[in-house]
Amino acid sequence: MPSEKEDARTAKVEKGLPWFLIAVAWLVPGLGHLLLGKKIRAGVFAAVIVAAFVTGILLEGELAVPHRGQPFSWLASAACFGSGGLYILGKIFGLGGGDPQAVGFAFGNTFLYTAGLMNLLTVLDTSDIWRGEKD
Repeated sequence: MPSEKEDARTAKVEKGLPWFLIAVAWLVPGLGHLLLGKKIRAGVFAAVIVAAFVTGILLEGELAVPHRGQPFSWLASAACFGSGGLYILGKIFGLGGGDPQAVGFAFGNTFLYTAGLMNLLTVLDTSDIWRGEKD
């Protein structure tokens, strides 16, 4: 006989994942966790992701865009786009143009990719918490 917790988890999964929660978790790093009441986790994730993104920008990294005939540029773009609202704001304000001649260019790119991928992982973590698969 299933427990009450398992019944609640099944009911949530049957209703479907709230796309609003996923969207805000992607758009603003840490906000998905904050909405789920995980304040410390939200703060830590937000701080780490924003710090990595800002470091990437300051090191003259490039907010990647896909280029025809360059398949790895598509992967880099997906990683950068994972930063959500940070990526959008960076593009709006003309940040992340990148300077291949800059000493920190490669490191900057790495920080930008890492920020985006970490943000995507926090979106997955938000989903797992909402579905009751982890605390």
